[in-house]
Amino acid sequence: MAKLTSEQQEAFLQKLRSPPQGNADAVSVSFDDVNNFGDRSSLREMVVNVAKYNKMLGERITLINDSLSATIPFTRENLYLFCAYTGSGKSTVAANISYPLWKQQKKVLVLSNEESKQDVLFRVACLELGLNFNDYKKGRMPVDDQKRCISLFEEIAKYVKVLDVTYKDGLTTKIEGVQNALLAVKKSDYSCVLIDYYQLIKYSALDKNKKAYEVLNDLRVWLGLYIKDSNVPVVLFAQLYSQSKRQAKGNDIDTRIKDCSAIVEPATVIVEVIPNFQDKSTDFIIHKDRFGMQGNKITCPFEKGRYLKQLDERSMAERKLDQLTEKLDIGAASPALKIQADQG
Repeated sequence: MAKLTSEQQEAFLQKLRSPPQGNADAVSVSFDDVNNFGDRSSLREMVVNVAKYNKMLGERITLINDSLSATIPFTRENLYLFCAYTGSGKSTVAANISYPLWKQQKKVLVLSNEESKQDVLFRVACLELGLNFNDYKKGRMPVDDQKRCISLFEEIAKYVKVLDVTYKDGLTTKIEGVQNALLAVKKSDYSCVLIDYYQLIKYSALDKNKKAYEVLNDLRVWLGLYIKDSNVPVVLFAQLYSQSKRQAKGNDIDTRIKDCSAIVEPATVIVEVIPNFQDKSTDFIIHKDRFGMQGNKITCPFEKGRYLKQLDERSMAERKLDQLTEKLDIGAASPALKIQADQG
């Protein structure tokens, strides 16, 4: 690291000596502010906050499925960061978070910079009907099935609220737009805000000259403050550098997040999503968790866009055997293969 010149050192020290700029009252701290901690008023506030926290725990909501919910509590005052490589299922995870909330009649706000509002609702409808969303995107879904999905839009939209990139000329890609959307539901009955995805928020409506990395850094700091005083947990999706760059970037999750790795600092939970296409399953690796579950891996079977409950080792072996049987088209598995599955 290059040393500061004597002139740079003096300029830095002068900045430290100078009083803070801006509204002095907004950043002032008095002796009474410090010394009154522990008086009746502050104690009453803390007791109320404890009661609110206990109520929050009692209202715990589902995170994707029972396996993930049991490992990662989905509660307020948390920023959940889901990371994945491009094409690895960020939008699929978002749909799997929205779906159980809809079924529980809990509201979720989705800020979607990648998918249209109709695609967000279509994904949730496919989960309800057991259909494959990719069949729709590839033009393989029968018209009757499409109609069944569309018929659910009105019911889904009562609880899954979507602002996509077409809203107010790309408001969801601007930091001020995202901030205002989150502030609108801050103290509301919404159970979750989903942002898909972080690196596409790269503009400022107030400062056209601000660089994308500056926008992301400002949003990072703001989100850290927001979750501390909000009724609504935030789920943020982030893209990782391509796997070809992984060797250069290293294995630590913070070095692999594109454009603003410092987002790991305010995140209370960080989960990496790794699909296993051959096994039709997905690994959820917990890299950071304020509840102490970091290092855990949860493997969920994946069928028609839905992450199913984690299977025990025996059930997973039987599932793999069934998949192998289908691939080889050999009909029912032989007793020998069954024994192998039991021992695996």
